[in-house]
Amino acid sequence: MAPPALRLVRTAPGERRPLMTEPSEAELLEAAQGGDRRAFSRLVRVHQRRVYACAVQMLGDGGDADDAVQETFLRAWRAIARFDGRSQLSTWLYRVCVNVCLNHIRKRKRHDAADLGDPKIPEPKADPTQGGSDPRRVLEVQQLQGQIASALDGLSESLRTTVIMVLVEGMPQKEAAAVLGCSEGTVAWRIHEARRRLRLALAEQAEDEAGRRAS
Repeated sequence: MAPPALRLVRTAPGERRPLMTEPSEAELLEAAQGGDRRAFSRLVRVHQRRVYACAVQMLGDGGDADDAVQETFLRAWRAIARFDGRSQLSTWLYRVCVNVCLNHIRKRKRHDAADLGDPKIPEPKADPTQGGSDPRRVLEVQQLQGQIASALDGLSESLRTTVIMVLVEGMPQKEAAAVLGCSEGTVAWRIHEARRRLRLALAEQAEDEAGRRAS
């Protein structure tokens, strides 16, 4: 690994001293591609939180997400020398993570209704206008969260992954397109189609609930 860069800082008239600076991501990447494990570990520390968030959203389970993150960075280390820099490192890591998660989903083939505690759905919060939580309101929010989670799990892999990246993670459509290997137009269509299907799924769930109450 190349030594940290040096820059000169003036401390007094006519006097200069060298100041150590942290290596940039580009320098760490170059070192990692040369086989420096410590440089790669520093890159992992920079990006692991965002990669973990992606894995949790896709898999809905913290334990599975931990495994996916480990596999993501193991694959990244094995392939780091082939990273050509045509995309940002974060985008490339996201792509690796998505592929790992999709493989995990295919293996477990789980299409059951999502648990109300699914990490991809925020926990209900107390109404700030009230002195405490309204149990009835909390239950309604939990039921809605469960319905949304179930509808989201019912989407195809491509639609669900796009929704998670753009609508849940807040990733720009341009970056999502780079991660998913498609055009921005395709991402926009997937978001539109996913929203349409989610609305239909939630409407059907509401009709079923109304029918059960009427019977």
